[in-house]
Amino acid sequence: MTTGTVYLHIGEPKCGTTFLQDVLFQHRDELAHHGLEVPGIDINDHFRAAQDILGAEQAPDDPGGTWAGAWDALAKAAKSTSRRSAIITHELFCGADDAQAARAIGSLAGVDVHVILTIRDLAGLLPAEWQETVKHKNVRTWHDWLGDIIDTPPRRRRPRARWFWAAHDTVRVVNRWSALVGTDHVHVVTVPPSSAPRDLLWRRFAQAIGVGDIEIELGETKANQSLGVAEVEMLRRLNARLADVPLWFYSRHVKGKLAHGLLAERGRGKRLQVPEERQEWVREQSARRIRRLRQTGVEVIGDLQELAAPKVFPPGVQPEDITDAEVLEVALDTLGTQYQRRYARASDVSRLNKLARNAAPSVLRYTPFRRGRSAAWKLADVVRRHRS
Repeated sequence: MTTGTVYLHIGEPKCGTTFLQDVLFQHRDELAHHGLEVPGIDINDHFRAAQDILGAEQAPDDPGGTWAGAWDALAKAAKSTSRRSAIITHELFCGADDAQAARAIGSLAGVDVHVILTIRDLAGLLPAEWQETVKHKNVRTWHDWLGDIIDTPPRRRRPRARWFWAAHDTVRVVNRWSALVGTDHVHVVTVPPSSAPRDLLWRRFAQAIGVGDIEIELGETKANQSLGVAEVEMLRRLNARLADVPLWFYSRHVKGKLAHGLLAERGRGKRLQVPEERQEWVREQSARRIRRLRQTGVEVIGDLQELAAPKVFPPGVQPEDITDAEVLEVALDTLGTQYQRRYARASDVSRLNKLARNAAPSVLRYTPFRRGRSAAWKLADVVRRHRS
């Protein structure tokens, strides 16, 4: 006999997952009031749980600590919630193989498990995925990466191409999880086109996780901001100089602060587009994907026709259309912004220090503050004498 429901949102990557996760965590108290728990402290707990399930290799010097056991802890929290349902969400789960997926579902025995998959059109997915690989230290050019994805036989694919198909062979992913929880417990949510209302994806997702009747004010909910082609090309060239930097450091400082911070703030810029010689493949692959998804029998929330490739692709540019001068401008502008902000912060600290110096004489007239200062000095003296 099962008690409660756990929704397992498994991806796909670059299919609105950052946006949806931000909504969930921003409104977790409101959702909990309506019976849906979002376990963990933040999305990093769900990321670490996904890494645990995937058996991802971890650098020995990663200061974040091991993620071994992270999945079991999160699954236990989801199962033991006092609410009627809980949700676990990360886009990496869709890259799980048969054994890894079976482990995840096995850990959730005793509750009713529903698997949610968000998917989008290939024409938009391919540029977004290449950009995401560049945010993970990739130095392969756009055209070389497309060749890895489209032309290379499975056994000869590079690791990034293998990951792409593990995560985005949608029908295989649907069939894998359907075999574990049943076809009626797998739900596909299509990502609407960019011209659709901003809240449409959330409303579709909310329907899938049983909170469709709750009014949520999205406010300043973030998304994983796309970069312009010049910004991505600058980052790709930078990656060649950072080959020896460990991924955990790169993710925090280059991806987090540079790509998602300074570069994203510049705006999207010139838009990357599928090159003309690859557009027919995208049309054929998209039609095949729609046809096979219909045959799976899973619930579709949205419209599968939103996955169709356009008859005429919208205008865009290729990385080779970007000049060295444009790349240099991105680099210089980014450096300039970074140091201007550092100066502003330094100025703020200087003003605070001056304020503290001016306030100290009057504050130290009061006995408790004098005693506190005296105790701190005595402790520092003990530490110094111990070290010497």
